[in-house]
Amino acid sequence: MSEQIEAFLNGATEALRRREHSECETLCDQALSLLAEGDQRVPEALSLRGTARIQMHKAGGLDDLKRAVQIDPNEPQFQMALGQGFLALGNIEEAEMPLGQAFRMGRGHPAPTLLYARCLLALDKAFMAEQVLGPLVSSGRATPALVRQFAEAKFQNGDVFGARDILAQLFGGDAPEKNEDRLQLARLDLSLRDYETARVNIEAILADDPHSIDARISAIRLMDWVDDDAGLRRHLEALIRLKPERADALALIVDHSQELDPDTIETLMHRINTVPVTNEEEATLGFALALYFDRKKEFERAWDAASLTNTRIAAFRGATMTMEARQVELRRLEAQFERALKLYQSSGPVPTGEQQERFIYLIGAPRTGSSLLQSILAAPDRVVSLGERAALYAYLRDASSRDMETSSFERLASDLHKAERAGLERQGKLAPVLVDKTPHHAFVTGLLERVNPDARFVQVFRDAGDVALSMYLRPFPKFFAEATDPAAIADLLEFRLKLFEGWRKAGVDILPFSYERFTETPAIEGKRLFEAVGLDWDERYLDPSARPEAVPTFSSRQVRKPITAKPVPHWRSYQEFAPDVFSRLADISDAQKGITDTNL
Repeated sequence: MSEQIEAFLNGATEALRRREHSECETLCDQALSLLAEGDQRVPEALSLRGTARIQMHKAGGLDDLKRAVQIDPNEPQFQMALGQGFLALGNIEEAEMPLGQAFRMGRGHPAPTLLYARCLLALDKAFMAEQVLGPLVSSGRATPALVRQFAEAKFQNGDVFGARDILAQLFGGDAPEKNEDRLQLARLDLSLRDYETARVNIEAILADDPHSIDARISAIRLMDWVDDDAGLRRHLEALIRLKPERADALALIVDHSQELDPDTIETLMHRINTVPVTNEEEATLGFALALYFDRKKEFERAWDAASLTNTRIAAFRGATMTMEARQVELRRLEAQFERALKLYQSSGPVPTGEQQERFIYLIGAPRTGSSLLQSILAAPDRVVSLGERAALYAYLRDASSRDMETSSFERLASDLHKAERAGLERQGKLAPVLVDKTPHHAFVTGLLERVNPDARFVQVFRDAGDVALSMYLRPFPKFFAEATDPAAIADLLEFRLKLFEGWRKAGVDILPFSYERFTETPAIEGKRLFEAVGLDWDERYLDPSARPEAVPTFSSRQVRKPITAKPVPHWRSYQEFAPDVFSRLADISDAQKGITDTNL
């Protein structure tokens, strides 16, 4: 009988490998009918049957997997199968614990490590995923799949340079052969502003597969960022011919359309009202429609599309910004800021020696005009724009999220100081002056100063109503959770004033800079900004043609336009839809003016 049971279980394993799920279930049923209670093979049969049932969307699958773990909790294979079951059902949070157990029991085995890292990334825990994968990669024991996942973790953690380094080591000097690898490299190269390399990879994909929607989307974004209208139109027409159903592809078509016919609008509106938001890309279509209506001055339709989309994406993320959720988030940020202040005040700067390079950090909120200012600051020779690099932020956020000892932080700061320069040098980005515009740096400004003591900080302020509206009409990643609710955006803009005052009071030199005043008198304010950060001013830097570098942000088209002041804030057109919030935002704008007006 024992041999027969083994035959059933071996057959079930083989059937599962072939994806013959019904056969697997039948063989497991037969094995279980012969197994005595307490037999060590019972949990194996349950785990196999549960996995098959999950794949067939049959009831009882998850119960089988849970029973297998309950009987033998020390078998990593059963823990991993339970985690996979949760993932298959979309229960990502519940998958974390069993996959974490499987990872720890597996001691570096690739399968549970890869699944656990994927789960952590899906839970927006990129820093943990990087820590899980890092030892395997650094020891040379990681499979190519784990290396790719490590690069993805670094990318999501904001360390785009590090992600590109990892993939470069994986491929060596050879070009990748798989289109998925080419696409990942192209995405990283776009973020790193290595546009020629990105173009080569995108064209290689399209030569092999002209119907690749992913490659067309990347090509359109590249053409937009480098201001190649002919190339943009060519790739856009090719995308339209593919008749895509994907939301992100449709969003690009809407974004670049001057006029949409009523039937198309009705079809797209029906989609954003009825199709469930099951991923981040699905929400991009709603935002594209909101911006389309905004361009058409149909402000109520724009507000309705944005409100609907923000509500649905927040629900999908499990991050609806209720009053309670907003209060919890503010308490978390306040506690993090207190710890960051404590670390700053108890630590000293990293010794810099004879280094030549220094950093300029623009730490304003999103949509404050920092992209334009970064473009202008990077116009002189020997100044390089890093975009939103954020390579240090994850480590500094982690340091301020727990009670790190001062000595430990000083060692971390020294390591980050060295790693920052080594990474930039590998990427050929090291220059005498480097300009970064990561908004989240406002939370760790003092800690950044400890890492780079010669850094200059500029906090850009813009009309709070326009900032909030601009964020609300656009898709933002989930670590800008406030973007889905105007009141939550107001919370964060108000909190940024506290950050500014707190860091300044602690001794960090931060220049407050008014975007509105800059647009009114760009030559005067531009000169003042350059003098404050130690650069030589030339009025020609205001000319978009004098700063041809591409801008990979929502602001790419605005940055290439002549600088003009708006006679009336844009939010006035939307005031009636949220009067209380916009009134509060007006008060925040007044508080910002009180800062910028007294620091001329």
